Amino acid sequence: MRRLAAISALLLAMVSLPAAAATRNTGTQKLVSEYSRKEPLRSGIFGVLAVRGADTLAQYNRQVKMVPASNVKLITTGLALRQFGPDWRFTTTIAYRGNINDGILDGDLYIIGGGDPTTGAQTASSFPAEETFASWKALLDAAGIKVIKGRIIGDPRYFKRPTYGMSWQAEDLGYSYGAGPSGLNFFLNAQQFTITPAEVGKHPNMDVLYPEVPWMSYINSAVTGEARSANTLYYTNSEYGPVGEFHGSFPADRKSYKLEASNSFGAYTCAYHFYKYLRQNGMDVSGGYADISPDGNVRTDLLFSNTGTKAADSKSLTVIGQASSPKLADIVKDTNFDSNNFYAETLFNMLAVNMYGSADRAMSEKAAEEMLTGMGLKPSGSCQLLDGSGLSRKDYVSAEFFVKFLRMMDSSAARDAYIGSLPSPGSKSTLKNRMKGAPEDVKERVRMKSGSMNGVLCMSGYILPADGNNSKTIYFSILTNNVTAPSSKVGAIIDDIILSLSQEP
Repeated sequence: MRRLAAISALLLAMVSLPAAAATRNTGTQKLVSEYSRKEPLRSGIFGVLAVRGADTLAQYNRQVKMVPASNVKLITTGLALRQFGPDWRFTTTIAYRGNINDGILDGDLYIIGGGDPTTGAQTASSFPAEETFASWKALLDAAGIKVIKGRIIGDPRYFKRPTYGMSWQAEDLGYSYGAGPSGLNFFLNAQQFTITPAEVGKHPNMDVLYPEVPWMSYINSAVTGEARSANTLYYTNSEYGPVGEFHGSFPADRKSYKLEASNSFGAYTCAYHFYKYLRQNGMDVSGGYADISPDGNVRTDLLFSNTGTKAADSKSLTVIGQASSPKLADIVKDTNFDSNNFYAETLFNMLAVNMYGSADRAMSEKAAEEMLTGMGLKPSGSCQLLDGSGLSRKDYVSAEFFVKFLRMMDSSAARDAYIGSLPSPGSKSTLKNRMKGAPEDVKERVRMKSGSMNGVLCMSGYILPADGNNSKTIYFSILTNNVTAPSSKVGAIIDDIILSLSQEP
């Protein structure tokens, strides 16, 4: 009991922050107070906390819970690094049902997904699809398989449905990340289209760019708008049928535009493209391709999914081998540099898989809360997470909670990987246009995550000390909600506060 008490005391000491009364009347505190009294922040909600050691450099509404948008990824990626370690990798399993005789597999080949979000993706961390497929084929070659008299079946059952956040806005479901991650993914479960205008009032031209999805049908309800009109084009689709629809308006004077949309059939797409790869590389696959429907049946036709043929239990299959993803540290860096919602949601799911052996949305929420509580952070009353990306407007976190979490991560074994995953202003990331007027040496010391959606702009992170003395690190969180001014104006205010913090003596 004494040991447990000592551990609890240590955790509390690590996350304790200076009290409000300890705030010095710093230049940044004066700046925050000034901004809080005038528009655009006066009529919105504004929360700030910045600490260095035992000093509170600035605070305002530090305990008020606010919608953090993509600042949630700070928590998701931190928890994933703590739970798995920077060198951990996702695995995809290649297995079969049937028999192998004289190089012929008389049965089905299963691609059993292990949640890898990078399969077929085109991010900095991911392997090219051809390289991934080559590694899978090498497993078949090693097993002596030359012919498959069956189907290539994509198995997405590693994660339970629904794959997307039920509290996301409807408009999010059509964006590239909107399908959410399943156990087996391909190209971030996304779809690219090339859009070009037609005559005003006519439907704009739509062409599938990548990946090829020959089973899909498209309804074009969009129109070509007047020159210099707004681009309001959007796309809807669902997992209940292979049909997508375009809506909105596309300006007549706009040049070719690449629309990044969601693909509700990631596992099916993966199976199809691996099937094509095998055939193009000399392997006969006579049964075509399939996935596993929500009711557990092998699905070869998305229009008629209930074939009555149950998919094999993955544990009953004969495993040929496994392939690994890039390292978690690289995936986390992509997540934070590019604010990759798809990667973040996958990591959120993996917390539950690791803790409970299975994942659905409620289990992932519970796993995150349990981990945060185990860190001594007491999320009840200061942190509510319903997803891992920050797309939900039901996520609520206070500036004080973010600062406590950042301080905990700074003292964790995953510190270097975590801070290294956060971009600096001006870098090739979501921060490319932040703090443009700041000195380069200051921008290099700032490592932070942005978060934005309509009426929301947040920045939280670290300001590293110029002399390398980590005890002088500044932990900060600046949150704005319900602010209707242009994000450029709000962003300039936040940049000004961060610059001021970097110059505090």
